[in-house]
Amino acid sequence: MPLEQGPTQPKREPLHCSQGHDKITEESSFIVWMKLKGLLQMAVCSASRSRTMMSPTICMKTVVLTLISVQVMFAPIFGAKILFLPANINSNVLFFSRLAADLAQLGHVTRVLAPSNARVPQFIRDLESVGNFSYTTYLVDGEEPFMNSRDVSAVIIRMAVSRSISEKFRILGGLLKDLSNHCESDCVRLVDNDHIMKQVRDEGYQFAVVNPYSTQCYYAIPYSFAIPYASLSIPAAAWSYRVPRFPSFVPSLAFSYTDRMSFVQRLTTFVFDQLIQFQYRNKTTCAYVDRLAPDRPSINAHQLLQRVRFT
Repeated sequence: MPLEQGPTQPKREPLHCSQGHDKITEESSFIVWMKLKGLLQMAVCSASRSRTMMSPTICMKTVVLTLISVQVMFAPIFGAKILFLPANINSNVLFFSRLAADLAQLGHVTRVLAPSNARVPQFIRDLESVGNFSYTTYLVDGEEPFMNSRDVSAVIIRMAVSRSISEKFRILGGLLKDLSNHCESDCVRLVDNDHIMKQVRDEGYQFAVVNPYSTQCYYAIPYSFAIPYASLSIPAAAWSYRVPRFPSFVPSLAFSYTDRMSFVQRLTTFVFDQLIQFQYRNKTTCAYVDRLAPDRPSINAHQLLQRVRFT
């Protein structure tokens, strides 16, 4: 007796790998994420309730933490392009170069623009194999940085041993003025270097780290690129990156006072710091901003400092 045949099934075409891939890619990421969320919720809640009969609130918190962990683990990470502009001081160049090198090893693209007479850090040669780190020098005047000269060392020693407040202020004021002039001269040499400036502009950096010396010039460079920038943290100029520092409680570096000051000492260091800040804030020139960023608002050095994002 012949067996009865069931209803014939329609003939199916074989599913090729390319077709299967198309079906997977057609499914939206939102649906995939919701399925993953449901599976995680079922798995975590089932395991939690079977063991300790956790409350729904604790179970939901566990699910949320698990989802956040999964999202962080699989989130895409991208490196940034960071420009470093140290002042013409050997310690500054060393610190900026070390920071740039470490960030380059983490996947960022970094470039240090250093004056030609600054001491090149020893580890720079060892980083020639790192393709995303660059150390570029621009020509400046002098055989050594101004702040690393013997003349400056003698001035600092004379200020340290002096017991006259007026003499300390006169010496420090003159030193800061000379430092500002030399840093501005170095920055002008960089700005006048059309080859380096064009190269840096074309590379499209996304962030800059700058030293708070010659603010009206160095800070105008990242401002002209329309990118955010950070300032090196210096205790003597904490106000430059909007960190409150009360000289009546934290003594000025120009004095040998401790944190246990008398009223006269507190008043002295307060007035002294206000005069120093006045010298910084008195720089109202906008020439460098107008030259480098003619299409952006014309702002002075103090306004450039107010745009500092990080320290």
